Amino acid sequence: MTAIKWLLIGAGDIAGRRVAPALVAAPHSRLTAVCDLAAARATELAAEHDVNRVYTDTAQALAESGADAVYIATPQATHVGLCLQALDAGKHFLCEKPLGLNGAECRRLLAAARRSDRITSCSNYRRLSEQYKATAAMLERQEIGRLAGGWAVYSAPFYNPGKSPIRRALGSSRIKELGFYLIDIVHNFFGMPVSVMAQASTLNRAVMNDVDDIATVVLIFPAGELFTLVFSCHSPGTRHELELFGTQGRIYWPEWPPHGNGPVLKIMRAGTEAIAAATASNCHLPMIIDFVAAVRGGREPVCTLESAVKTEVITDAVFRAIESGRREPVEWTE
Repeated sequence: MTAIKWLLIGAGDIAGRRVAPALVAAPHSRLTAVCDLAAARATELAAEHDVNRVYTDTAQALAESGADAVYIATPQATHVGLCLQALDAGKHFLCEKPLGLNGAECRRLLAAARRSDRITSCSNYRRLSEQYKATAAMLERQEIGRLAGGWAVYSAPFYNPGKSPIRRALGSSRIKELGFYLIDIVHNFFGMPVSVMAQASTLNRAVMNDVDDIATVVLIFPAGELFTLVFSCHSPGTRHELELFGTQGRIYWPEWPPHGNGPVLKIMRAGTEAIAAATASNCHLPMIIDFVAAVRGGREPVCTLESAVKTEVITDAVFRAIESGRREPVEWTE
């Protein structure tokens, strides 16, 4: 197979900063068309990368662009519908996170993807980071013993470049937007949790915000392991940290993409070892490289669609726990 030809649907902030440059830079990858409801925005992004096919209608773009694969970088409320359109058009797809509005619609998408022979994925570029890969290798070798628990913090200044309403009905939630990466990483390390506990507060209602600005989530696993997640979107600076506890030691990420690119620390009784782990400056690039290789090789990508659906099902349980004030089960069955 020659280079994979891409249609980029969505020409907003993340598409311009990371996605389009990665689609252009990846080996065996070629950005051939851009589609956005805003013609001027699509035209501007296409011109930056010498792309001459610009569309404002998705159906027309899917039918006429000649693309092999679609990168979906639109608002999250549109993700599942566009993924289904891509499948119907016979295209492979890679969708931005979060995958959808809830687990139910994401399960329907997964069922459709399983009926197809197309390669499908949802963006969790942190799974392709050198920090993640170094940690996964240490866990495979059981260098810190059996995993017993952990914690992660994601706090950042308020960020809303589109100045749009931040509402759960639109899929805009800090737990979904910031938490997707963390929850996805945690269940790939620990397996699926059996239940969750969670609390959240809304601070900034003045900007049509009805979602979680500050939240604490506890994931509970079958053998009693606990993982705690803390989110805040009103901090003066950014903290993006993760620590795993094992029966014989710990693994700590003091910073990781996109907010830092530091080492992974293995902390044992005998001392601390800093393991170099620097990811590409465009942290979307390794994910695009992997997806292109998956399409060319007919294999699953690292960031599987099923993994993203599991993350959405866990997130559903988190929201139920916030609303009920009780421990809620994670309802996942194959």
